[in-house]
Amino acid sequence: MNSPEIHSIFPTPVYCTKIDRPFTKQELQFVKQQKNHSHNNTGNITTNDNYILNRKQFKNIKKFLDKHCKNYLDTIICPENNLELYITQSWLNYTDANQFHHKHEHPNSVISGVFYFDSDVKNDKILFSHPIPYRQISPKINNKKFNLWNSQTWFFPVETGDLIMFPSSTTHQVETKKGNNTRISLAFNTFFKGSVGSNFQLTQLIL
Repeated sequence: MNSPEIHSIFPTPVYCTKIDRPFTKQELQFVKQQKNHSHNNTGNITTNDNYILNRKQFKNIKKFLDKHCKNYLDTIICPENNLELYITQSWLNYTDANQFHHKHEHPNSVISGVFYFDSDVKNDKILFSHPIPYRQISPKINNKKFNLWNSQTWFFPVETGDLIMFPSSTTHQVETKKGNNTRISLAFNTFFKGSVGSNFQLTQLIL
């Protein structure tokens, strides 16, 4: 009997990379100071400034994120038109022990990302949920045989310096924080700039 082939169609791309340098003293000092200029969110703490990457202290961080947004666009989306993917809003999240971040998506955005300034790889992770949570027939799955096809959730352990990017419509969350460190992350949204769609097919949108 020939071995069957199993193909994944229409998969969700989750882009994972890591910054190739340590954070500067000025960057870390700025990140920690911003906790004093924050408010309570659903389960954790978020900065008041929702365009935090425009601050001069994040000039080099923004260059790093811009580079990977372009790489995501060029290698995954592969647009035919002269199109750019630029960062719109950006903010810092602080998650202390026993805090969490609720299940959510990011409307009015193409790709969203999370960049980690302080994270404990043993305890910290980002959790994604299946885009179609309801299944007409749902057998109990052997918990030793979870895989990409039968799982309702999937997580990635994250550590300091990691960057995770994914389609903004992807449902994600942070479960209750374990460990003693404060997880500090920078989240951001993106949108297109340029020509989307086709003039000939009457679907063109100039942004």
